[in-house]
Amino acid sequence: MEGYVYVVSHCLLNPLVRVRGLRQPELCHRGPFIQLPCPEVIYMGLDRWAVTRNQLDVPEYRRFCRELMLSSLDAMEMLSRRYRIAIVGVAGSPSCGVFTTTTGYQGGRVRESEHEEIRGMGIFMEELRRAMSERGIDVEWHEARSRED
Repeated sequence: MEGYVYVVSHCLLNPLVRVRGLRQPELCHRGPFIQLPCPEVIYMGLDRWAVTRNQLDVPEYRRFCRELMLSSLDAMEMLSRRYRIAIVGVAGSPSCGVFTTTTGYQGGRVRESEHEEIRGMGIFMEELRRAMSERGIDVEWHEARSRED
């Protein structure tokens, strides 16, 4: 193996896709990188509200995530023949959390609502882990935290 390729959540390289008001997580890794697409921006747009994992845990969003990651998976599969693959997700993300995600919002009228960070993987990363396992791609998992954490 010739070293690492870091497969990173989209917002780690492009802060413009973050939900307004969220701080940019720090990326402590040096390339080469594969930047994953941002499923939340593509699915809900830039003017979306913050959501929690339980709100995204529906069959349609999971199917959308699986389709969205296909070209990234193909690249990872080819690169994994020569390089170690390291996935870098975002702590507390309902889609891209690796070790932590969020739960709480239960729907209803838009208002300030309580949510909490819990142990677990976001929906996009869960689907990515499943697809990588099916393809026999070994990976290391990492999680970037926001600067305020």
